[in-house]
Amino acid sequence: MPLNSKIEDPSNHDWKHNDLADRFNTHKAMDEIHPDAAVNIYVGWPVFFEQIKYQMEFLGRDKLNILDFGCGTGEFCKNLHMKGHKVVGMDKSDSMLEIAKGNSPHDISYCLKELVDSDGECSIFYNQMDVITAMHSFEWNKNIDDIVKDLDKFLVPKGIMLFAVFPKGHVIESLKIKDLFEDFDSEENPTEGFCNFDGVKIPVYIKDPTYFDDIFKKMNYEKVLEFYPQLPKTFLEKYEWHAAMYPEMVILAYRKTV
Repeated sequence: MPLNSKIEDPSNHDWKHNDLADRFNTHKAMDEIHPDAAVNIYVGWPVFFEQIKYQMEFLGRDKLNILDFGCGTGEFCKNLHMKGHKVVGMDKSDSMLEIAKGNSPHDISYCLKELVDSDGECSIFYNQMDVITAMHSFEWNKNIDDIVKDLDKFLVPKGIMLFAVFPKGHVIESLKIKDLFEDFDSEENPTEGFCNFDGVKIPVYIKDPTYFDDIFKKMNYEKVLEFYPQLPKTFLEKYEWHAAMYPEMVILAYRKTV
């Protein structure tokens, strides 16, 4: 471990570190956005938008109530708002929410939320959401099943939970080339380790889709999507990507049946 690295505990880590807030600030010009944030824009957002469109057709509505869990600096929330949806952004970082609020229309709601709580300030939005999105927001928490159960309180029947997480194959390949991921419990079957963001080490927990399948089945959800989007040529060329080529995310969606 580098002598100047900082290990952050997600149980009390608030993502206030200036380097992280700046690294994931999607309000910058595209040529200034860090590749770690840009990959969400190029790869994850288009799939999310497509699935939200399918949900609109499924519900027979032209706009939805959407909660973005781990909204960060709020650019995705702004894009949803521009498409006519009623949007709530939820995050546990004061720094990122300050950026989000400063760059968003006033009718986007933002609330600060600890990762597992029952009656925080966001509870006013219980039983209102048609869609909950989470772009690389689950992996930083060991008790992911508790978070999913907590988020379920916000979702209406027939609503969907749509999220992206790191696939295990991406982590395995990244460990081999010593990129981003390190100090894992296993290089062949990695489940717990760290992401090293230029010296800021964040614990990360890798779960297979079958793990989420089991959680959502017990909660009476049906699976509607498992997709591994490839990195597009435009992204690879623009950012001169030298990291793992295995899909950087697996996108999963589950529909609440009751």
